[in-house]
Amino acid sequence: MLPQLIRAPNHLGDGVLALPAIQALASQRPTWVEGPRWTSWLYRAAPILTVRPEKFGRAILFKPSFSAAWQSRQIPEIIGLRGDWRSWLLTHRVPRANEHRLKQYARIAQAADVQVDGLPTFCPNPDEYAACPDIPEHSVLILPATASGPPVAWPGFPELARALVAAGQVPLFTGGPGEEEMVQSIAGPHRVIPTLRLGVFAALATRVAAVHGNDSGLSHLATAARRGAGRNPEDVHIYCGSTDPHQTAAPGAQGYRHSDPPDCWPCYKKRCRRDLECMPTLSAALRTHLGPNNMG
Repeated sequence: MLPQLIRAPNHLGDGVLALPAIQALASQRPTWVEGPRWTSWLYRAAPILTVRPEKFGRAILFKPSFSAAWQSRQIPEIIGLRGDWRSWLLTHRVPRANEHRLKQYARIAQAADVQVDGLPTFCPNPDEYAACPDIPEHSVLILPATASGPPVAWPGFPELARALVAAGQVPLFTGGPGEEEMVQSIAGPHRVIPTLRLGVFAALATRVAAVHGNDSGLSHLATAARRGAGRNPEDVHIYCGSTDPHQTAAPGAQGYRHSDPPDCWPCYKKRCRRDLECMPTLSAALRTHLGPNNMG
């Protein structure tokens, strides 16, 4: 049996959502996974090959682009989602559906005759825990930055931090590579944790009382890490602007959306022409997390 090639998603949040499917696929057949720099690290619990084979019997594409299908065109069997003008390159075309991306990835695996169970789970190792910065009790991790642009960047984090302090909690801000200046500008007087390696960030996310963030890769990783550590993933709070929590937010986390979004929502665009009318209201988010008696 020839090995299979798996093309992982390009974005960290989608990569976390693909964890159960990729782990299930890799347990059934020798597997090589290609993708961003974090690919081998994120899927390290799966039996992934360490040397790229010369030939593959099939390709399973979690990346939905034409380029992913074109690069695999010489592989006899290619499984992936329809769309992006690539259906003619696929031997197994998986229909798109209005569903959570976790289910979408499970259907891609099912097209390869592999059943997927469970939710995204990630377990930091002892070295990653040992590298965690010291933090005070009652710390709350805040992830205010996003590479997806203003339509996904909830503006309420500074006021959320003030409300957390009033409730006796300690807000800690952090972000990913290249987000340092943005995080510092949003954090203001509150402590900023310097950018951490992803594994150390995942370990830190299991040690805080709660996590608040945008619909971003770090929020997904924090949810999966808390599940892996036996911590409650509902302590992760995700604020969705232009994105729909029922389609992309981390499963098990608490997702917030505007109660009455405009008719252009969800849009998944980098820019907004409607003055970000889809953003969750601050009062509703604070009331849900802190309770009416702690809102000041």
